[in-house]
Amino acid sequence: MEIIFSIVIILYALLFYLSNRSSLINRWCAVYVAIASLGVVKEAFLYQAVPLINSIWENVIREDVYLGIYSVMTWIAYTFPAPAAIIMGLYFFGLNNRNPKLMSLLIKIAWIPPVVLSFIYHPLRFTIYQAMDRTFWLVYSVYNIGLSFVLIALMLKGIKNEHSTMVKQQKIILSVGILPPMLYVLITIYVVHLFEMGEWFKAWQWNAVIIAVCLFFFVVMAFRSGFLGLKLSAEVYKWDSDMSIAGKSSDYINHMLKNQTSKMEMCLENLEAGLASGDGEELLEEVAILSRSIATLKNYVERMKRHSQEIRVQQESCRVSDLLTDAVPAVLLESKGIVINNSVGEDVFILCDKSHMTEVFSNIITNAAESIYENGVIEISDAYDKSTYCLRFKDDGAGMDEETQKKIFSPYFTTKNTERNFGLGLSYCKNVIKKHGGTITGKGDSEKGATITISLPSKRVAISDGEVI
Repeated sequence: MEIIFSIVIILYALLFYLSNRSSLINRWCAVYVAIASLGVVKEAFLYQAVPLINSIWENVIREDVYLGIYSVMTWIAYTFPAPAAIIMGLYFFGLNNRNPKLMSLLIKIAWIPPVVLSFIYHPLRFTIYQAMDRTFWLVYSVYNIGLSFVLIALMLKGIKNEHSTMVKQQKIILSVGILPPMLYVLITIYVVHLFEMGEWFKAWQWNAVIIAVCLFFFVVMAFRSGFLGLKLSAEVYKWDSDMSIAGKSSDYINHMLKNQTSKMEMCLENLEAGLASGDGEELLEEVAILSRSIATLKNYVERMKRHSQEIRVQQESCRVSDLLTDAVPAVLLESKGIVINNSVGEDVFILCDKSHMTEVFSNIITNAAESIYENGVIEISDAYDKSTYCLRFKDDGAGMDEETQKKIFSPYFTTKNTERNFGLGLSYCKNVIKKHGGTITGKGDSEKGATITISLPSKRVAISDGEVI
């Protein structure tokens, strides 16, 4: 039982740390749980690890040694989780942003009680105090339970004062994961021993069940909305089609490079001939061709890098109308006489990565504009209900048949001039929207017009007063 509990609680500490190693809240959560885990690890050490090792190597660990180690581990588990929890609570409350000097002072003060207690109750005699000194249980109960109530107050205040809906939700989730196991430990360790409730001395072991439930809850939340910086996703994919996609991309790259290098070789041959004959005007034309080929290759490499690399989302609240304004390719629209009818209100905000979402809108609008011969219209509208926010881009361009509709979000698929278009734009859009928990679809008429629809979870959307739709 102790070994299983040890593994569960260590995984719990790793979950907090690995979710977001740069977050001080995450770090101190991990420190708190890791120190508290020694309360379980020491039991596994004394009752399972030591007998096993001594049975294999004939009492290689002397009794005074392993009892001393056990006593020190108990001292750490009883004395140091409380200050670590208080420091985590101060960061949770946001005192480091409100008053850094006070934060620094309180961190130092938090370590004073455990130092004082360590002089009163020597680490190597700690288990003796446990067994024989009832005052010990009174002192440690007041110390741990008192600081735990301070932690609860800090966490509740931190949640109440949080203005960001998303951050508040994350803080509530963290509180659910920290407070129930902590309160259970306070009751089953300190209250039970203080009042000498012997039949409940081993009740602390059932905390493994509570922590396992919390772990399951965190994993579910990590898939649904993210947890403390960790966002998980599951994807069903066609495992037997990867090589065909890789082959297609390889063929496309080979085709691009072959075309451009052939042009360069031809130009170099003409340059050599021109230099020999002294014909300057022809040389300038060959240099221009070389310049265009190099620019095409540079553009290709840059777009490959931007659209094929892993997408990292940095979320912020953005006005949808501002994103659309930044995304509009004005020169292209003016050159074709295209009009945009945008009915998206000024009061709609979405939680998104500004740079990536602007690029998505730009790709969609540019594709729509390129499908229109001239004097066309692009209509942008939105709609929402309790679960979904939809943004639609409708054009009266060339349209697309059923086969095209099936392939438009596939990498390297394009119906346009491959000298300038590489078939990565809509594939990139799909990946960005997926990172935001949404979907993107395309429908159209084989003769005229197409509509691209972006659907996002309503929890990402807010109206101007900050209320979630």
